[in-house]
Amino acid sequence: MFLTRLICLARRPYLLVCRILACLSLALFAATGSAQSAKPERPEIATPAGSLLIVGGGDTPPAVQQRFAELATLDGYARVAVFPMASTAYDEEAGEVIEDLQRLGVEADLLLLSDAELNSDEVAQRLADYTGFWFIGGDQTLLADTLRNTRVLDMLHQRYMDGAVIGGTSAGAAVMSGIMLTGRLKVPDDAMGFEMLNIARGVMDLSYGFGFITGAIVDQHFMTRARYNRLISAVLDHPLMLGVGIDEETALLVRPDGNWEVLGNNYVKIFDVYRALIIDDDGPMAKASDIRMHVLPEGSVFNSRSRRVSFADAAPDAVAVK
Repeated sequence: MFLTRLICLARRPYLLVCRILACLSLALFAATGSAQSAKPERPEIATPAGSLLIVGGGDTPPAVQQRFAELATLDGYARVAVFPMASTAYDEEAGEVIEDLQRLGVEADLLLLSDAELNSDEVAQRLADYTGFWFIGGDQTLLADTLRNTRVLDMLHQRYMDGAVIGGTSAGAAVMSGIMLTGRLKVPDDAMGFEMLNIARGVMDLSYGFGFITGAIVDQHFMTRARYNRLISAVLDHPLMLGVGIDEETALLVRPDGNWEVLGNNYVKIFDVYRALIIDDDGPMAKASDIRMHVLPEGSVFNSRSRRVSFADAAPDAVAVK
């Protein structure tokens, strides 16, 4: 059984990376004493030839749609596959996405695949003809469980490495990361109230996403649904990961050069606990200090390697307030 599992992971290197990062993060969490002092090496962040366009839900602004269409155009040709598996009532949203792409001159197809087709070499090879892929909203756990460990997802990773763009909104945004927020809590009583009011360690239910972005945990509908607490709780449990909260009508463009660009109408918030002091005790409430938070409007660029930010409209003589 162990050998079989090892061979499966070796055939899917992106899953192996996700598992390694998750294990490192969990091991760090378990090994921390009364305070976190020693800091591990930061994991390398892969730089494929393609891009990710991760939308926080709500209406996708026309400028963001246009950017996706441009990224999907390779050698003057754009063809996008739309995956609806996050929802059991996908017809309206998927139809709107396809119509919007077609208005931009993109050939778009709805791909609703059976379990057999998801593991068909023939179907996977057909995906080589697509220059972009889009995941609609719904339930990220349903979407992840459907596509994870399939030949189709293997091919999506290959197309991403080769230069295709992969985008998604809402649940289609959450699945982009290697470690994924499921939207559930490990706390059985008054779960909604706990999520809204408390930052605590060990309470967020996490699973494996698709691993397109391995150094971050992505959350969506961030400001509208007040999800600060659950994302901060998640990164306190996994301090190797950045927490990325994307507002509605807003997108994060993950570029091949390692820069993350903000598009749209609202904000992306990034939480960095890599150098934070995190207290490990049995209390119900989290204890941490020196957490870094970046508040990034449209045009801002976050360098995922240096973890530095640049703002598009900052005046040359702008004064930093300390």
